[in-house]
Parts: sequence; structure tokens; C-alpha cells
Amino acid sequence: MRLTKNMIAALLIASSLTLEAAVASKSVVTVNGVPITQKAVDREVRALIPQASYHASVSDSKMNELEKEAIENLINKELLNQYAKKEGMSVSPKELSKAEAETVKSLGGGKNFEQALLRAGITLSEFRSNLEVEVLIRKLYEEKIELTYSDDDLKAYYDKNRFKFKEPEKIDVQMIYTRNDPEVKDGGKIALKRAKEAMEKIKKGENFGVVAAEYSNDMTRIKEGKLGMIHKGRIPNAKAEKVAFSLKKGDISEIVETDIGCFIFRVNERREAAQLPFRKVKEKLRNELKSNREKEKMLRVLASLKKQAKIIK
Repeated sequence: MRLTKNMIAALLIASSLTLEAAVASKSVVTVNGVPITQKAVDREVRALIPQASYHASVSDSKMNELEKEAIENLINKELLNQYAKKEGMSVSPKELSKAEAETVKSLGGGKNFEQALLRAGITLSEFRSNLEVEVLIRKLYEEKIELTYSDDDLKAYYDKNRFKFKEPEKIDVQMIYTRNDPEVKDGGKIALKRAKEAMEKIKKGENFGVVAAEYSNDMTRIKEGKLGMIHKGRIPNAKAEKVAFSLKKGDISEIVETDIGCFIFRVNERREAAQLPFRKVKEKLRNELKSNREKEKMLRVLASLKKQAKIIK
């Protein structure tokens, strides 16, 4: 199994290089008597802050949120570590050595790894100690959380939930939108006048895309009003959307007046709603079921562990 695993990323520290060094630091919380220090929380907070934010200010309220999240992550990690040991799990020297080699390789070699340790402010011994915990939790995940689905399992789910696997109705549509500017007097009338001018040109035989480029207030005017192949929800007005999806291939709508402005549509292609075959959705379904159900299972395990644990903040 790869060292990293997306499904438990939220529960584990982003990299073992950000874990707490085994040095004296103020205890923030204890989990069944095991202290979680302020230094560990600070490092976890740094791991949670997006890279782009390192050179920008982070508000006090945001930092408070991040600290709460960091503490929760570290509590979860310690609970899982204790649970794994209670279940008799351990990490062999060979497993630890392999995990360390993968980490070194992922950082681009030994020199980069050494520099990363220096930046993190931890020794090699401290790194290995924390890496052992990380590997142990991943073993726990494999044994207690990870799920597998056979093709028969997936087919049974698909057959029972066919309604979830339908390709929605879609249209390839062009749009002219004349905006009703609420800050302009008679904005609705101006929008309608502009739409009527556009419609007059269309009825005289001018190219819809050329007219859209000239008259539309929507950004799609730069590409001749083309929205592309869309399903319902893309057009920003229910009344206008209903008209657009009622059109046949090649049809041009009348002007649709709404409170936000006027719309004119041309439908170039239609695709009716269709059932997606099992073969097309099988792998996506497998990944989604694994991800969702493993997450649910992990949350149940953590809830049970917290209920039994003595956590003092």
C-alpha cells in the first residue's frame, strides 16, 4: 500500500515531518493520560495553512479555527494509535525502514530529507518515532476500515439504484442575454429594447453568434454566446431555462423577459436523458462507495473511541 492515503488525510498530519518532536512543551490536551503539546498543535496548524497563505496574514478568528481543527486531528491520531496497540498491532523494523525510504524518495533524496528535518526542527530519531505511529495507523486502517467491493457487489448496488446513474437531458445552446441593470432607471425597458434589436437582426438572417457578440451582456458573447452542452442548472434563471430546454434542435426562442433581463436562445443539439450502462460507471462507483463508506466507518470508530476515552482539555 502507498504511504499516503487520501481517505485518512484529514485524520493524519500532512507529513510526518510536521509531527511533534519529543521535547518538553506545554500540554494542551491529554488523551487517556497521553499529552498533546502546544508545539504539536502549532506544527499541525502550519500543516493546515494553505501554502499560499504563508506569506499573507491569517486573521485571528481563522487561526482559532485552525487551532481547533489541529487539536481535533491530533486527538483523533492519538486515539487511533492507542486503538491499534490495544488490538495488538505493531510496526516491524522492515516496515518502518520501507516507509522511511519512501519518504526520503518522495522528498528527492537524502540531502533534501535532511534539510526537511532541519526545517521541521526534529531529529532523525524523533522523525522515526512519529513515522512509526503513522504507519501503525495506516495498518489499522487497512485492517479495520478499508472496504473492498466485487463486481457483483457493484452490480447489485447499480441495479437497486438505477435512478442514480442517468445521464441528464442536455442541450448545446447559444444565448443572448441583455441585462436589467437595477442601478439604471428603466433598466428593464432598456434590456428589452436591446433584446428586440438583437431579435430583429436574427430574424433578418444575421448569424446568431455574431448578434450575440454584439448585443449580449453575458461573458459568453466572446464565444458567440455558446454555453456548450449543458444540463439544467447552468442558465441563471428558472423561467429562461425552462424555455431553453423546451426548444427542438435548430429552434430559436422568442424573447424571454425576466426580472434580471431578457434572454434569447438557439439550440444546436439535444441529448435526451439516458441510462448510463454499468460498464461505464463501475469504477467510478467503486471509488465513490469506498471513499464514502470508509469515511463513514472511520467516523463511527472515532465516535466510539471518544465515547470511551478520557479527554481532558
